[in-house]
Amino acid sequence: MKIDIEEVSKIKRIFKIEVPADVVSKEYSEAYDNVRKNARVPGFRKGKLPLNVIERRFKEDIEADIIKKLVPDYYFKAVKESGVSPVDMPHIENVDVKKGSPLTFTATVEIRPKIERVAYAGIELKKEGITVTDDEVTAGIEEIRERNARLEACDESHAISKGDYVRIDYEGFAGGRPVKELKKDGVVFQSGGEMVAPEIDSGLLGAHVGDDREIKITEGDVLFKVRITEVKKKILPEVNDDFAKDAGEGETLAEMQQKVRERVTERKEDELNASYKGNIIKKLIELNPVEAPPALIEKEMRKFLSRTRKFMGKKDDFEPEEEKALRGKYTSHAEELVKGDLLLTAVADIEGIEATDADVDTEIKRMALKSQQEESLIRRYITSVEGGVDNIRDKIREDKVIALILKKVKWT
Repeated sequence: MKIDIEEVSKIKRIFKIEVPADVVSKEYSEAYDNVRKNARVPGFRKGKLPLNVIERRFKEDIEADIIKKLVPDYYFKAVKESGVSPVDMPHIENVDVKKGSPLTFTATVEIRPKIERVAYAGIELKKEGITVTDDEVTAGIEEIRERNARLEACDESHAISKGDYVRIDYEGFAGGRPVKELKKDGVVFQSGGEMVAPEIDSGLLGAHVGDDREIKITEGDVLFKVRITEVKKKILPEVNDDFAKDAGEGETLAEMQQKVRERVTERKEDELNASYKGNIIKKLIELNPVEAPPALIEKEMRKFLSRTRKFMGKKDDFEPEEEKALRGKYTSHAEELVKGDLLLTAVADIEGIEATDADVDTEIKRMALKSQQEESLIRRYITSVEGGVDNIRDKIREDKVIALILKKVKWT
């Protein structure tokens, strides 16, 4: 095999690859034999097809099969010999195959830029402290109260107020005639929320279980006849030692308050470390200009678009104008993510930083403890996801690099 590599830029290479003629000839011979054994051509017995007929009738199919087999095989051999690391599939062109001649083609690839040195010592960061207020602890306890609240049915004397949970049957009328689509039974909603039309919500305030009400909706000129079948009130537990025990937050209220304070502190520490990391990456990019391969930027864009679709509950792809707007807003951030990853990976390579199996085990245990789930369940989930363990290793390695840089930070 003959390989010529043209360095177009720090992130692009063009491979000019030549597959030896004897290899090509062997493929032609095997293809001819295969056609002769299996092809059925009128006027010729199976297995007796002349070479000139094979070449005339099956030339294009044979050449397509040879290209399909040899091009990927020799492309990957060339990449392995070159030592470069493509970040995406190659663009193959100029393929030329002839019987008795070498097969030639070019493969254009994007690669990770080779970064031999990264300036990171002495990056300046502003030192920030963490403070947890009593109000934040109280808010945390209120969240636990909400999670442990119970619903209690109200008697007929209770007037509906905001926050109550109401069950209703209703039927809508337009022009005095019932509308089939606007008839529903057993609809439950919280008063003051957004689950029903505002006119219905406000129109039921002050009503009681068993009441019937007629409520006019201005939009569409619809009249709703509503019957209230049940009203429940949310009862929050009292904040005391028993509440702490029942919620699994300690034996006393003081222990609960301490646990909540520790969680708030941990959350703030995570937020602060994320802020430090973001600032470190920005500084690294400023100090170490690096070109980001477009293919990697596009991968980040696809991840972002996929996450955004899920967040928005969209099953289909974005409309062209929607996607164009999102790309316009996010592309620069995607480019920054790629450059940051390139530089952090380079620091890890230069400093010999790795994520060991023990590191992975420790991280899985930490994840299980934080999520309050069985370690075996977390481990099973990670191993079931494609690239799951590798993603954990990448995160650990990246965290180690950030920790190294933080040790050399100049705090202001």
